[in-house]
Amino acid sequence: MRQKWLTVLCTAALLSAFLPPAARAAGTETVPVLVGLAYGSDALDGANLKNDAGSGYRFGYLDTDRNFCPVGETRETGVSVVKTQTVWYGTYNGYTSYSDAVTSDVCVGCWHVQLPLAPATFEEARAAADAAGGFPAWIDGAYQVRTGAYATREEAQAAADAAGGTAAGTSSYGVSVVKTGTAKILFQFDGGAERSLTVQPGTDGTTRPVTWFKGNRYYGAFQYRRVGGGDLTVSNLLPLEDYINCVVSREMSRSWPLEALKAQAVCARTYYEINLGRHNASGFDICSTTHCQAYYGMGETDSRTAQAAAETAGLRVLYNGTPAQTYYFSSSGGGTEDVRNVWGSQSIPYLSGVADPYEAAVSDKISYWSWSETFTAAQLTEKLQAKGYNCASIVDFQITATTPTGNVKSIAFLDANGKSWPFTKEGGVRNLLGLKSMRYTVSASEKTSGGVYYTDGGGTLTSMSGVYAIGGSGAAARITGNPYVITGSGTQFLPAPTGSTSAGENVFTVTGSGWGHSVGMSQWGAYAMAQQGKTFEQILTFYYPGTEIR
Repeated sequence: MRQKWLTVLCTAALLSAFLPPAARAAGTETVPVLVGLAYGSDALDGANLKNDAGSGYRFGYLDTDRNFCPVGETRETGVSVVKTQTVWYGTYNGYTSYSDAVTSDVCVGCWHVQLPLAPATFEEARAAADAAGGFPAWIDGAYQVRTGAYATREEAQAAADAAGGTAAGTSSYGVSVVKTGTAKILFQFDGGAERSLTVQPGTDGTTRPVTWFKGNRYYGAFQYRRVGGGDLTVSNLLPLEDYINCVVSREMSRSWPLEALKAQAVCARTYYEINLGRHNASGFDICSTTHCQAYYGMGETDSRTAQAAAETAGLRVLYNGTPAQTYYFSSSGGGTEDVRNVWGSQSIPYLSGVADPYEAAVSDKISYWSWSETFTAAQLTEKLQAKGYNCASIVDFQITATTPTGNVKSIAFLDANGKSWPFTKEGGVRNLLGLKSMRYTVSASEKTSGGVYYTDGGGTLTSMSGVYAIGGSGAAARITGNPYVITGSGTQFLPAPTGSTSAGENVFTVTGSGWGHSVGMSQWGAYAMAQQGKTFEQILTFYYPGTEIR
């Protein structure tokens, strides 16, 4: 037991050695992060790893404090972890459960011959396996020696009868490590539901490992969990400040001002902490997509993103002493928004909208500072009906309310039956039409195609521009768009004269600024503020009013 405790202690110290000095001083190395890379419907039959820096791999599991407990190793530089069901290796799609979906006849069967040996250590198991042409296995805390990889129990039993062993498989939580592209098993692991295989790249501890996984390079280790006995959920285990460094490099350009990068680092760290545990059911802390925070390893990192993480290590955005929900987005276009007006939640003081004067100074750098989208009335009708709204043909589109910071609060569509279809909050005012932001105006014009209209004086018009209608009260109102009248039989569009083409439908132009949900910190605003000499603390307290950084 003493020897095992020393191994764990040394492994925890090794993880700490990879951190920047400031991070170690802050004590953040005590909480390694598990980031989900492949899970749910994207879980894998097999997952490839390849050394980029360092060589070989150690196999083990994590204890309750996430210390790495080693139980085996290999010197191979390219390995794949596969679930212990029969899988095939394909040239283009790696390991899969479906033999008809691949172009290779390499098959890794899930039945084996277990030899009547009881090795006490991994070294003993590996030596015996090498002599027998098999592989070492760690099953429920005990080492075994196994040979073969058969697709059926019957094949394994026939081989076992000949070799003097027994046919053996694993539980639904077992995994095998194979040499990539082959059926050669290097190591097998089955820790049941409680212990999942963790692969730590590097075997000598002298080089900081970097590993390829699905086209991206990563620091740290990889955990393979068969949630409910299914496919492989793959997570990346790494120190918190390494994770922050990688997120910063993905969320902002590493060429941006350092204070902006530092603001992003504090946001990312706080966001991680407050959202910690949202993926507990899948066995990891936080995912790698924008559902949580964008994380694709360390491909875009450099000394500046690492500096931003290191110089803010341990710092968070706090409101009344509690970590704040540090939402962030690309560009405000001139004003952020109250969270209540975006997602309909209760008002949160530090997520109230603020007028943002900073982005305008760098508008020439923001490709979506000014954008526009055009929709015909028919397109709007189609979009609403596709969402399940039983509307007639849309004839008008209006902004019905704006917020104090100048964003759209509500819109409404009018259909040909005279019914209004109102929408509020981000889902209606932005996402319904796929707009870049909630900050826009709407203008209407008529798409004509040679049509003309009668007037009561017997003349004709080719446009409704400057035309007014007088109602029953005597009030005059300007006519816009494609005119229509309501009759006893319903709505009728005004006809064109016989022999001419009818007037075209309305066209609505949406002209806006900014990109994103508008809640919290504008990343381009942070850039602009840093360009003007503001510190990361000033940036954060501007976008999250009433907060403190510590």
